[in-house]
Amino acid sequence: MSRLRGFRALCMLAALISVVAPSPGATQTTGLPAVEALHESVTPGCETQAGETRSVEERVVCERLLRVGLRGDYPRFAEIGPIGHSGFEADIAREIAARLNVALKVVPVTPVNRISKLGEGEVDLVIATMGHNTQRDPTVHFLRPHYFQSETILLGAADQNPLTWKDLETRLVCTTVGNYSNVILAPDVGRLMLFSRSQQLIDALLNEMCPLIAQDDTLLLPLISSETEPSRFERKLGFAPVPWGMAMPLGISAEMATAMSEILKEMHRDGSFLRLARKHDVPVAFLTEEQARWQSVECRAAPETCLSPPLNVQLVRSPVAGLGTTIENALKARLGIEVRLGFMESDVAWRMFLGGLGTSMLAVCLALISTALIGLSIGKMLVSPVWLLRVLAKSVLTIFQNAPVMLVLVVMGTLTVWTFSYSYSSAMLAAILAIAGINGSFAGAAVAEAYRITHAHEGTSRFMRALSLSSAQLDSYLINAVRGISAASVVGVPDLVNALNGITAFSGSQTFYYWLLVLFYIAAVLFSAQLTRRGLARLLPKEGAVT
Repeated sequence: MSRLRGFRALCMLAALISVVAPSPGATQTTGLPAVEALHESVTPGCETQAGETRSVEERVVCERLLRVGLRGDYPRFAEIGPIGHSGFEADIAREIAARLNVALKVVPVTPVNRISKLGEGEVDLVIATMGHNTQRDPTVHFLRPHYFQSETILLGAADQNPLTWKDLETRLVCTTVGNYSNVILAPDVGRLMLFSRSQQLIDALLNEMCPLIAQDDTLLLPLISSETEPSRFERKLGFAPVPWGMAMPLGISAEMATAMSEILKEMHRDGSFLRLARKHDVPVAFLTEEQARWQSVECRAAPETCLSPPLNVQLVRSPVAGLGTTIENALKARLGIEVRLGFMESDVAWRMFLGGLGTSMLAVCLALISTALIGLSIGKMLVSPVWLLRVLAKSVLTIFQNAPVMLVLVVMGTLTVWTFSYSYSSAMLAAILAIAGINGSFAGAAVAEAYRITHAHEGTSRFMRALSLSSAQLDSYLINAVRGISAASVVGVPDLVNALNGITAFSGSQTFYYWLLVLFYIAAVLFSAQLTRRGLARLLPKEGAVT
């Protein structure tokens, strides 16, 4: 009998649930007036709107589904494991879907495609470690208040000396292409090395390819916080704090924007963000401040005054920005070529470009002069009657003619740093000595070979005759020195290669900049060829001279 009564009670409970549970198109209450208003305004039209023509809010409410773009490669925030997505942002997505009374569908995104997937309608909401800055603001609708904040940090070995910002002028720093903080970093470091993915950046640090890396502190947390043993790495410097924002497509309704904003405010007030951050061992300083802010009487009364602004990364326009736009439009209209002259857009990029161009032109001139002087000196020493000078010249030849170019550059760079300490001048000296030393040695050997097979003529010394006979080889080695000066960036010379590499870090257009470098060095080689040939023709005897 007792079993029969229990069975009847179970049936009554099931019937009650079936009556109370809403139908898929029915409005549900959530406790937030804005969310209720969203459901009430959208639900009546669910039966008449077709699936493909529905707006974002109509898809979410009518289909009872929120498609959220999440990353899968960001430790503690969003990772893909055996049970699906996990992490701080994954739990935030579940919480938001629950407060909207809809199901959740996770769509994997990357930093490259997260904004485009919003624009193409593949996702309704992106929660993917995306900093809210003024450059991105016009492309998507950022929801506020923000749900997190990070800053860019420089990470290096724990046994290195502390760094100051001025120390970066002499350092190699590795970072990822497109990082918002590169515009701050690029003008002030000795050399930037760029990687396309953050994991490659971390691997380069672990493999000691990069002594310093710059990236969001949240991504580098596992490298500096270890519970089992002291960390090999430590935070050296921090800069450019940026708030993280969730994004929806442009053009969402006021009801949808208000409902989502109210959910975020309530998650700050009731401590949901803090709870999830502590669950995944995520820094909570920003979230603690936000909770106090949104619990205050002032923010409850006037919430709009408590919304923090995006990070301002708008760059000052350069004096030639208008000219750059004109050239871009002309190339597109007349030749159908679309290029972006990013180095002409902002003042910082234009100054870096001019500085790199000037340095490269100076390096070309110094390389020509130094190669000529070293070639003449080596040639004269090789045919000198003094045996000590001949031995010294042969020793120099042995070193420069048999060592790889990059090795010579590195050794010269190390020696100049030991002698003078690092500076742009010492880096230039190292590059010129290496490039001119290699090409000048070959040129001197060519002069010595010509000296052995020639004789003095009336009015012309034997050495000048040798120079005349070897002028074609001298010309080729001088031009080769001009081509080789592009390797000067290896030792930290702030030349055009280094400048465009830094500009690429924050403005993109990497392929175009490679073509720009090719054009510059073609022009430099052609100019140098004409200069050297005319110079040799004037200085050397007419017979055997280059024409």
